Amino acid sequence: MTISVTNDPPPLAPRPFRLRALDATTSFLLLFGGIWAFVDAAVVIGLSLAGGPYWNDLILDRRGVAAEGALASVQRTSTRVNGHSLYRVAYTFTDAAGTARETSSLTEQYALVTAPPSTPLAIEYDPELPTRTRLRGERASMIGGFILIPVGLALAGGLLFALGLRRAARTRQIYMHGQPAKATVTAVSGTSMRVNGRRVMRVAYVFDTIMGKAEGQTTSRDPPPVGAPIWVIYDGSDPKRSVEA
Repeated sequence: MTISVTNDPPPLAPRPFRLRALDATTSFLLLFGGIWAFVDAAVVIGLSLAGGPYWNDLILDRRGVAAEGALASVQRTSTRVNGHSLYRVAYTFTDAAGTARETSSLTEQYALVTAPPSTPLAIEYDPELPTRTRLRGERASMIGGFILIPVGLALAGGLLFALGLRRAARTRQIYMHGQPAKATVTAVSGTSMRVNGRRVMRVAYVFDTIMGKAEGQTTSRDPPPVGAPIWVIYDGSDPKRSVEA
């Protein structure tokens, strides 16, 4: 966001909201938090589709039932884990209710590729969803707990994005319905944040209200100099809450 030095006051309330009213911090939270959450969520979905959802193992650990399956077919997949190819093993079995089931799971066992049809397989299945199965002693998800890393990153990105939305909503409310005032820049200092290689600066300012002087601050990549006049819009019930016009 660029703070503009102008002698033209903002229009009367309710005024249309402009995205440039968002400070650099809010824009950063929305942009990078959103990208972070979206990319890592896509990674979680992709890994779960390729290697099986991690929660399948959690469910089978809790309520899995042992059964014997009969090998139907083995197909090599394009997925590799720790340098080993994954194979999609299809098999049939009969659940505790006597219903014949046909399903599949992933494995690294190359020996099953040459195993004859109907080879007995020790499996576990979920009685509440019999198509959720795994070979006994193996995992339903080849990714395992590793999936928690992108899950955590996606949650962190989502949190940043939510904070950005909250700041944006607050800014929008003040900008549309607040009181205008001409402020004077009192200080410009650097922050630890960079956007596109440029340091984000903190801009402090002071302005007069009917309740006396009030101070505020914003962040910008193109700050005005100390002493420059800028228009701001503040919350009439709480002048400490203000935004650049």
